[in-house]
Amino acid sequence: MADLVRADRLQLLYWQSFPAVFVSVAAATLLAFLLWPAADREAVALWMSILVGTSLARGALFAAYRMKAPSGPAILAWERPYLLTLMASTLTWGLGSAWIMPKDSFLHQTITLVILVGMAGGALSVYSAIRWLAIVTIAVILLPSALWVIALEGNPGLFLGLAILLFCVSALRATRVLSQAMQRSFELSYELRQAKEDAERMASTDSLTGLTNRRAFLELATAPMHYCQRNDLAVSAIVLDLDHFKQINDTRGHAAGDEAIAHAGRLIQSSLRRSDLCCRWGGEEFVVLLPDTPLAEAAVVAGKLREAIAASPVTMPGGDLALTASLGVAEGNESLEALIHRADLALYRAKREGRDRVACDEATPASDESPPAA
Repeated sequence: MADLVRADRLQLLYWQSFPAVFVSVAAATLLAFLLWPAADREAVALWMSILVGTSLARGALFAAYRMKAPSGPAILAWERPYLLTLMASTLTWGLGSAWIMPKDSFLHQTITLVILVGMAGGALSVYSAIRWLAIVTIAVILLPSALWVIALEGNPGLFLGLAILLFCVSALRATRVLSQAMQRSFELSYELRQAKEDAERMASTDSLTGLTNRRAFLELATAPMHYCQRNDLAVSAIVLDLDHFKQINDTRGHAAGDEAIAHAGRLIQSSLRRSDLCCRWGGEEFVVLLPDTPLAEAAVVAGKLREAIAASPVTMPGGDLALTASLGVAEGNESLEALIHRADLALYRAKREGRDRVACDEATPASDESPPAA
């Protein structure tokens, strides 16, 4: 979260400080015009040229940023160029204004400091997303001129310089308040987003196995079912049920039963393709949907699942717990409910024929099938 918040702060600076480039040039032009009669004109012209150059560099950076439009942590790669161009412009303002400010005119010193306070106030509002950056920017803009005015002997600008220092001290507190408020705002936005994602994940995930739950499975299966129906592709379903599960609960306890279900869920998940869907249907029963898979191929997948479960006992205190599973397989691109129902009928047959086996759908009427005991 720390990197994401940092990236959000930087993104805010890029979008928020773009107008500051034009404000900086406009304020510099105004200051140069006001100081022109009393200041060293060559110094003012040189200062103005340097400031326009740094502003053009910042403008080019902002243009490149908007063209690239980075997002997320990728924004952090743009942090150093931003800081370098900002510091170049800020140093030009802070040191340059102290250099061109007339030393024998209280009026022009006052004009310079008033404009610098305005620039510092703008920096306070624009750069407070990163507190240290706002503090450094304000200090670099104000302190050179303020300290120079204070150092001049017999200058009535002493109290004006002290007032500038007082402003800098008050800005420290202001930046802390603004920065903390922005920090908390960014953190809350990510906490709310994370909470929303967690709630959605909890609503769609079986807590015991980590697989999709029944409700979410029915929603997710709609798209691949419709795709296969439109393109006349085979769709197969597997219904898997752990054998003698009631006996496991009775002899090893419900904790062992939960671990057996979780263990089977992991094995199923690791054995399927990315395009396949699986869920915990309920109790010790699982359903797998295999898009674009005919019955023969689905039977092979079911056979591998059966072998994987039989070959992987659950390791737990009191001795390993051997598991077997019965599986029913059906193919068809009718409704999902009908497909799962026919796979379920095949599962009942696998149970009746001795369990630990795979049975494929033979389109047997439902009235001829009856579920055996688990």
